[in-house]
Amino acid sequence: MTDILDPEKLTELAKHREWPTVSIHMTIHRGNDSARQNLIRYKNLLKEAQSSLRQHGMRPAEIETFLCAAKKLVEDASMWRSGDARGLAVLLGKTTNHVLRLDIEVPEAVMTGDRFLIRPLLPALDKGERFFVLALSKNRVRLLEGGRSQITEVDVAGMPKSLADALKYDDYERQVQFHSRTPGLGGGGRRAAIFHGQGSASDAEKASLSRYFRMIDQGLKEFLVDSSPPLLLAGVDYLLPIYRSVNSYPGLVELALTGNPDDTPASELHVEALDLLEPYFRAEIERDLANFESLLGTGIASNDIEVILSAACEGRIKTLFVSPDSTTYGHFDTSISRVRIEDEPSPVTQDLMNFAAIETLTRGGSIHTLRPQDSPTAAAIFRY
Repeated sequence: MTDILDPEKLTELAKHREWPTVSIHMTIHRGNDSARQNLIRYKNLLKEAQSSLRQHGMRPAEIETFLCAAKKLVEDASMWRSGDARGLAVLLGKTTNHVLRLDIEVPEAVMTGDRFLIRPLLPALDKGERFFVLALSKNRVRLLEGGRSQITEVDVAGMPKSLADALKYDDYERQVQFHSRTPGLGGGGRRAAIFHGQGSASDAEKASLSRYFRMIDQGLKEFLVDSSPPLLLAGVDYLLPIYRSVNSYPGLVELALTGNPDDTPASELHVEALDLLEPYFRAEIERDLANFESLLGTGIASNDIEVILSAACEGRIKTLFVSPDSTTYGHFDTSISRVRIEDEPSPVTQDLMNFAAIETLTRGGSIHTLRPQDSPTAAAIFRY
């Protein structure tokens, strides 16, 4: 299983400040011999961390103590088998340690400083990190929680398992004659229900289905009371509008996976859902990027790193755009708001956009991560 890296957890990491901290990031590869290769790469990153601490003046005995928790992971064989994880973040301090198995890939990096390196972890904040699929039929209902690399079925207390379960005291079998199924639109063995003599529900059937779906909606409302990730329906065509008519969850999206989902594996629904929801995941980022372009030149937006860093220190950033894969090294003098860019990292340089991200998160701003094809690679919209 992977660790959930939500905004609250990431903000907690961003707030941590002490000297020294060490951040180790790496992608967990999959395939033949991957466990051995993952371990070799981690050991090399540990050596890099040791070297960095020596350059900062730490004695060998102190380094050994400081990296103790990180070195223990070498002996944990389960850590290096890929499983569901695609990335690993090991964040070390004198007073706290965090080992995070992630469902996002993170570029290899080692950083020593007074704050954790969180910039590569920022994709976890995007909407694509979490969504739900509600797979509906009369015979079965499943709620699946998904992220970028995995999807799992979750149990919802009080939610019926089927129409028969919801309407236990109704003579359901007399209402509907359920015949053999034909292939649905979704492929992958998905099959659609056919009603005797017609292709849609009668008034009596609709009434029963509405009761069934209201019970599902009530269960979801209680389960998702403190969150609003997107909810995608999966079901045969005629059921979907009936469910939508009773839905009260604000995160229900207009898109849907059509076809009978009963025999479709969760892994297949996951792939189809990611493909269908991609425009939804990008919509807010695209809107904010368009807003940035319209505000550029007004003083309310900038792609100048010195201006961005100054605004971050003043708590003026409303929305920050950061590339998780692009690093700008340098030194920012907060007393005079001046930046010096460096080509290579050194004991006196820092990841400048990591600094901006930390200041933005801890002061209530929002962050979007940019794709390699996006331009610019760093930008911000200001509150004033």
